[in-house]
Amino acid sequence: MKGKRADRIKIKMGTLWESPILHVLLTKEDDVTVARCLDFTVSSHGEDEKKALAALAESIKEYILTAVENDVVDDIFDPAHGKYWRMYNELEAKQSRNHLKRSLKTSFKSVSNANIRESSTEINYA
Repeated sequence: MKGKRADRIKIKMGTLWESPILHVLLTKEDDVTVARCLDFTVSSHGEDEKKALAALAESIKEYILTAVENDVVDDIFDPAHGKYWRMYNELEAKQSRNHLKRSLKTSFKSVSNANIRESSTEINYA
């Protein structure tokens, strides 16, 4: 199993419901891409990332509908094994580092250090 990507996603069911942010780990296993929702321990697979994520969305939908139908919504949170969370966190950190490096290179490419030092700073919450 090789880690490919860590994502934070939301599942929408038409206009009826939208999930909170869910943690998804994409891995390559043999010849397929596996998509795991780490919050629900639900997984699916596909030939590529797009198909694996589409299959995962359907699996999560069925998981949630089954929980609602069986009146077990209080027990729906079922986090994945720690090894998957560690892999997710490592991939997410690597992705964040790469994004920061690209952002810095792009943003400061044509700006002088003097202009940067004279700029005001502020905090924005994400």
